[in-house]
Amino acid sequence: MHEVHCWDAATPLEETLSALTDLVRSGKVRYIGVSNFTGWQLMWSLDVSEAGGFERFVCLQPQYSLVERNIEREVLPVCVEEGLGVIPWSPLGGGFLSGKYRRDEEPPEGSRISEAVESMEEYWDRRATERNWATLDLVGRISEETGKSYAQISLNWLLRQDGVTASIIGARTLEHLEDNIGASGWELTSKQVEELSEASAPEDVYPYRFIRNAQRV
Repeated sequence: MHEVHCWDAATPLEETLSALTDLVRSGKVRYIGVSNFTGWQLMWSLDVSEAGGFERFVCLQPQYSLVERNIEREVLPVCVEEGLGVIPWSPLGGGFLSGKYRRDEEPPEGSRISEAVESMEEYWDRRATERNWATLDLVGRISEETGKSYAQISLNWLLRQDGVTASIIGARTLEHLEDNIGASGWELTSKQVEELSEASAPEDVYPYRFIRNAQRV
């Protein structure tokens, strides 16, 4: 599969889709996907593919985790409605959900987050918010209840979300890989999933808040 890493404002969309279509129809790649698009960019791409007879994106690789859920506003609904697979990257928030970070302490030296600069999604000030700490506290409580690791709980929650096909794990060591694989083969309870979802919910903003309130009976 060939993937478009990010939206390209400098290149006509038809040109990009035409090139990708040539790759598929010449047998060089089987499918095409996309990463780091907004909802309107993804939907526009699908519409242009249909109108122009181009190959269609079949999956999306977005950032998605308990500490980054903004794709739920527009991007994830597009994928669900249009039948695209969703394969999240950074499912542990750059390691924040691994359990090795502590409130009011600097990130461990040599960790991914400690090395992240402001332009990176894993930047410390972006991760160390009160909502994220509250989410991490809850993950810790559920870890004690279940005997599962922080990473296993966070990944299990992610795999339970509508539209998610699989998760991309970025294990640095064999130990991390084995721990991440342990996120499968069991399930959080519905109550635990609900608690995690409530604790980590994105800010309720307009127009989503307005639309939801307007539709209440």
